[in-house]
Amino acid sequence: MKLCYLLPGSGLALAERQRREGILNAVAAPGTKVEVHQVVDGPKSIESAVDEYKAMPLVLDFVMRNQANFDGFIVGCAGDSGLDGAREQSRKPVVGPGESSILLGTLGDRTFSCVTTSAERARVKRRLVREAGLDQNRLVSSHTLDLPVLQMGKDPLATQRGLIKAMTKAKAEGAEVMLIGCMSTAFLEPPLLAEAEDQTGLKLVNPIVTAVKMAEALVAIDNYGRQSAAKAA
Repeated sequence: MKLCYLLPGSGLALAERQRREGILNAVAAPGTKVEVHQVVDGPKSIESAVDEYKAMPLVLDFVMRNQANFDGFIVGCAGDSGLDGAREQSRKPVVGPGESSILLGTLGDRTFSCVTTSAERARVKRRLVREAGLDQNRLVSSHTLDLPVLQMGKDPLATQRGLIKAMTKAKAEGAEVMLIGCMSTAFLEPPLLAEAEDQTGLKLVNPIVTAVKMAEALVAIDNYGRQSAAKAA
């Protein structure tokens, strides 16, 4: 199985894309390969609705031009930029980290909070929760790190401190899990995320994991009949 993790922005250097690709492949099941690509001439990062709208046609164009090259696609933004259009046109599964983290991370009727970069992006996350059809009362709070997306990777310890602060508040407010609402936060080195969980006693729902696993599941569902027929033959 070959998946594409598509960045809707153009601001990540090659070394960071390669680092993220390593994390994605560590999460993926044996036999799954994940490649990281980014759109050309997109916004540097997704910080606002304007950035999302700039990225949407670029995401759609990439997905449609690469139908033969991948078994599935992951939109590399927790706001799911361009997901609906790409999913509508693609013959292959297209997954959004935001949607997948909401659907998978809150199974079992768990209460949850979310943390993202800014008040604007927190509104996007609340919209995704509504669109997923979840009981709004289960979302106990939204938190912001108030850090630009591209700054998070440059100062991971500051990002971790902000995350721990948000998680501490969320746990006090009654959240059972915390949804990470920005991929640059999700791509902090795993030991930093584990330390945040240990310090706060609150579990993180990482959209890297939910997106990869949902993509693998959807590809497997699509291919089940053909694989079974091939084995029978």
